[in-house]
Amino acid sequence: MKNFKTYIQNVHYNKQKANFLLYSVLFVSEFFYKSIINSKNFLYKKSILKEEKINAHTVCIGNLTTGGVGKTPIVTELANKISKHDKVAVISRGYGSKIKTKEPIIIKDFEGLKFKDGSLCADEPFQIAKDTDNNVVVITSPNRKKACNIAIEKYSCKVIIFDDGFSNRKIQKDKNIIVIDSKMRFGNSHLLPLGPLREPLSEIKRADEIILVNKGDENIANSIDWAKSFNKPIKVAGMIPSRVYNIQTKANVIFKSEKQKAIAFCAIGQAGQFFNFAQNYYNLIQKIAFNDHHRYTKKDIRNLIKNAKKEGVTVFVTTKKDEVKLTSLIQEYSGYCFNALELKVEIQTI
Repeated sequence: MKNFKTYIQNVHYNKQKANFLLYSVLFVSEFFYKSIINSKNFLYKKSILKEEKINAHTVCIGNLTTGGVGKTPIVTELANKISKHDKVAVISRGYGSKIKTKEPIIIKDFEGLKFKDGSLCADEPFQIAKDTDNNVVVITSPNRKKACNIAIEKYSCKVIIFDDGFSNRKIQKDKNIIVIDSKMRFGNSHLLPLGPLREPLSEIKRADEIILVNKGDENIANSIDWAKSFNKPIKVAGMIPSRVYNIQTKANVIFKSEKQKAIAFCAIGQAGQFFNFAQNYYNLIQKIAFNDHHRYTKKDIRNLIKNAKKEGVTVFVTTKKDEVKLTSLIQEYSGYCFNALELKVEIQTI
């Protein structure tokens, strides 16, 4: 399954061509998917379906594609900025949560975190909860209206930030921000499942602003020129490695002149970009990419340790996003260092 998912992702981003049979299946499936999405958007355009206004200022940080484009640190940055003068709620669908309930789940409120790690409640919202200030509430729910009601009625939040949700038009957004990976862009520009797009490119007209995420794009000036063609205000979010720290001890890692051998692993949408960052710090003996939002198990950790023993390595490096799902699983392996690479975001207006 993992190899097939990687294969499809390569097709989406023009790194590999699908064989004729698979292409035909994907092409036909895209036609039906596109019909459904276009019908939905037409109904909203004609006000047959209506977006509901809620009693708070709403901001959506979304994207047109599947996979990780770097929304999480941008959501965190915006929430912390607004929280200096208003109570803020970040609302996420909670993809990957093990908790089976139709009711909204409070990940964090003004009193603090409600979970010890993200293995139960979903990694991305837990990471946002860890990194946001005291004036920020984080709630997960497939039903955004219910989550909004709790944020407004129970916590008196004045601003709601939707982590994703550009395609979900049930609630009216006062501001739609589209996040785009400056290198990956829109891949082959096809809709799912033939391409990575969740919405037709024409729907970018609903966006109020574009944020280009620069993860080491050597042609960022060209990417900015490309983004200007959409006639939207543009900002560039630079993802810059800020530190590497030990997950077990939380201490910062001090690097010597000679790169230490390590095994890099992660479960994010664009694993290659993390590996590029990690190899600036380590001599990477292995690079292991799990599926996006993968739930790590004890077996996964045992396999990682087995690989390390075979390679004579005692150091692992992963992402800060993955840390929240690993903490309870690596406690017994005191002879191995599990490190996390943290990125900071710097946003500039173009």
